[in-house]
Amino acid sequence: MKRLFIMVAAIAMMAGCTNAQNNEQAAAPAPAEQEQPTAKVTEISQDQFAELVSDYTTGTWKMKSDKPVIVDFNATWCGPCKRLAPILEELAQEYDGKVVFYSIDVDKNKPLAKSFGVRSIPMLLLCPVEGEPEQIVGLYPKEELVKAIEYVLSKKE
Repeated sequence: MKRLFIMVAAIAMMAGCTNAQNNEQAAAPAPAEQEQPTAKVTEISQDQFAELVSDYTTGTWKMKSDKPVIVDFNATWCGPCKRLAPILEELAQEYDGKVVFYSIDVDKNKPLAKSFGVRSIPMLLLCPVEGEPEQIVGLYPKEELVKAIEYVLSKKE
C-alpha cells in the first residue's frame, strides 16, 4: 500500500494539472436518479454526490453505495482531464456492475472539491464499500488505474 502511494505521488508530480478558476456560469445539473448508473461515467453534482456516495457536509465518511465508486474530479479546460476521460469510459465498461464511475466538474462544484482538498486535477477519489476513500492525483496509464481499482475492490476493513 505504501508503494502505491509513493508511486502515485511521483507520477502526480510529473503529470499534474494546476487547478485554475473558470468564470463560465454552469447550467443546473439534472436531478439525481435513484438507480446507480453502470457501464459509463456519469457527471453528477455535489448534491448528487451527497445522495449517491457520501454526505460530504457531515465531516465523517459514510459510504452510501453498495458498490465501490470512483469519482473523477476534473474541469472542461484541463488537458490531462480530457485525456483521462476516455480511459475512464473504457474502465466503466470493463467494471460494469462491479464499480460505479462518476465525474465531478470542480468549477461547478467548488464546495465538494474544497472538502476533498482538490488542488490539482485530474484527481480520482477511489471509494471502497468499506473503509476510507483514497485519492490519486494526475494522469495515469490505464494499467496503473486497473491496479488501483483492483486494490480498492480487494480492500476490506
